[in-house]
Amino acid sequence: MKFSSALLQAAAAVVLAAPFAFAQEAAQPVPTEFHVADPATDSLALSGTGTPIEAKPLLNRWVELSNFSHAERYRNAAESTGWHLFEDGQQRSILAGRVKLDNQARYTVNFRASSGTYFNWAFADYAGDGITTRGKEPGAFALYSPTELIGVLGAVAADPGDFAAFEASHSTGWSFYLRELYISASPIKQVTVEFGSLGIERGVSTEITTFDDDGYISGERVRIRDPKHLFFDQIGFTSAFFGDIYTPNLFDRGSSFKTSNYRQFFLDKGLGKRIATSGEYTWQNGTDTLREAASVAIPEVKVVDKVRVELYQRVNVITFEGISPAAGSGFAVAAEKGYRDLKGDAGYASVDTNYAGTYGAERLGVASAFALNGDAYGVGKRVFVHGSYKVNSVVTAFGYYTHAVGPRVLNLNQQGLNAGLNFDLKAMINSKKRVL
Repeated sequence: MKFSSALLQAAAAVVLAAPFAFAQEAAQPVPTEFHVADPATDSLALSGTGTPIEAKPLLNRWVELSNFSHAERYRNAAESTGWHLFEDGQQRSILAGRVKLDNQARYTVNFRASSGTYFNWAFADYAGDGITTRGKEPGAFALYSPTELIGVLGAVAADPGDFAAFEASHSTGWSFYLRELYISASPIKQVTVEFGSLGIERGVSTEITTFDDDGYISGERVRIRDPKHLFFDQIGFTSAFFGDIYTPNLFDRGSSFKTSNYRQFFLDKGLGKRIATSGEYTWQNGTDTLREAASVAIPEVKVVDKVRVELYQRVNVITFEGISPAAGSGFAVAAEKGYRDLKGDAGYASVDTNYAGTYGAERLGVASAFALNGDAYGVGKRVFVHGSYKVNSVVTAFGYYTHAVGPRVLNLNQQGLNAGLNFDLKAMINSKKRVL
């Protein structure tokens, strides 16, 4: 672990030095050679690279920013009991990119910092009542069934530490944490090794059937890209620690590198220019899960540009803290359409109720329906729709609506609506035009 700590300290030093180099070149354009989807504004089925921006040699040589943005939104969300957990204004800031240690970017230090205080949380409450206040009021539990209340009380008794962590958590203020920091090395073209605090590999799947876009793991990953000999475009393996749900700050969870409870084997394959597919097998805290996804471009249809299908199967039963959640499966389908600066998608998702808590092996998560997939989705059957409009190169207006359908199940997002503005600060620095 001394070696691991040394690597992380060296990486941190490089990243902390990067803003000074960036500030010296702030008036210069920033390249966009790679793209990280923004869950607040991007249509779920889109992963475009955006419009390339001409870069000055000095900055292009050392630093690439994939995301430098700030968003403001209003959120209104009700749980299955009808209690509104959110009726407030929220803000989110993100800084993500990489520092290139050589001209070919074979060796890089990658980073992602954002606001938010949970594993699946990047927005912070600052106006009105959010989950920190409303989730702990007596009325939040008034409409729960006796069975559901007994489940919560049993979970608290089984592991008081989980409940204490929840009680100590908060979603207010503007805490800004370094969630990801890892070294990436490609000694040969076909092989890339990553070590540190990593993002979660999803392939074509999204946060609906995997884990929240703001999530993180601590460990190592190997990627092999050699379709000429291996057929698949990419084959990879991840060994990491999945946890520290209430501790997004990397430097407060350094001990997580001492253990591994998450193993993932993944494959990607593109079929021509229209079809992208991916699959994975994951062992996590004793739970075995298979995931498959495909995205198909069909512009000839006119009313739809692209369709995505994603599925998962949790194939075994495990026992923890006195309970044995059943195996389960789920899926999500979505279709997207773009017209000029307007983008949108609509879809349907079905996530089994035991998705909550099982992956973290936490009984309280099962009892309270606190799932670690996208916090706007959670568990249950639901319809959803996204929309965004690019006002100019810097400002994008976005909106989102979801509603659970079918028989009532315990979930934290029976109905949700949010709308706001996203400000691309990278584009603002590069722009020579007035923003507003």
